[in-house]
Amino acid sequence: MVKLRAMRHFLVCVFLILPFFSLYGEDDLDERAKVYRQEGYRRQSMGDIQNAFNYYQKAIHVEPLYVEVYNDLGVLYEAMGDDDNVVKMYTKALDIDPQYLPAYTNLAFFHEKKGDFEKASYYWQKRYELGEEGQYWWEVAKQHLDQLELYPPLVRLRQDKAARELEEQLVYRREQTRLKIVEEARLRFKAGSSLFLKGDYTAAIKEFQIAKFLNPPDEELKAKTDEFIEKAEDMLEKKRALNYTKEALDYIENDDFLSAGEKLKDAFSVVSDISQKL
Repeated sequence: MVKLRAMRHFLVCVFLILPFFSLYGEDDLDERAKVYRQEGYRRQSMGDIQNAFNYYQKAIHVEPLYVEVYNDLGVLYEAMGDDDNVVKMYTKALDIDPQYLPAYTNLAFFHEKKGDFEKASYYWQKRYELGEEGQYWWEVAKQHLDQLELYPPLVRLRQDKAARELEEQLVYRREQTRLKIVEEARLRFKAGSSLFLKGDYTAAIKEFQIAKFLNPPDEELKAKTDEFIEKAEDMLEKKRALNYTKEALDYIENDDFLSAGEKLKDAFSVVSDISQKL
């Protein structure tokens, strides 16, 4: 990390000596804004911080989307030790132009200096991904990423983050599974209720039993399912008793009293079972 600090000190000096020239429409800018920016930079190089700040403000007053000036202000605020505005200015530059690479570099250096290696790693990664392979700043970003990759606190942060993300995924999957089970159980209960109303108690019981087997994490649904299973079974028994009685009457009509007696016994047995439940 000593090498990282030394490199950063050198590069900040470079940033203050060499102004960034835009690759994003510099020729389209109002000439007054460009003049104000150059004068602000000249004042900054002389150590005249206040006037440098004033000229930069004039430049963005003329050109509110002058991305380079927000980066210049970030460098200026960093020299002044105003950390909040450092991040605000560099971030503003990226809000205007997400492809403006110097702001990624400056934010990476800034967070590295502050010991926030997770954020530093993020901005170095962005600088690396958006840069062109083999170019100087692409190589710098790669070197910093390689060194930060082995830094123990950052390794722990990544591990903790990965663990949190895994836990969140598991919680999400469990919740999705729970919702899916509840939805399936509700559909089965609805189908069973429809069959119950139509008098198809055997099919209704089957649907209710499937809903119960799913064991949905919904206590109200489970209670209703048990209630309707009991009702459907009772109605099925009553229906059996009525069918036996009807068959017995048919046998009597045909003078088959022996068969009629057997059916009446079956009907009596079912009625006896129902009465015991009451």
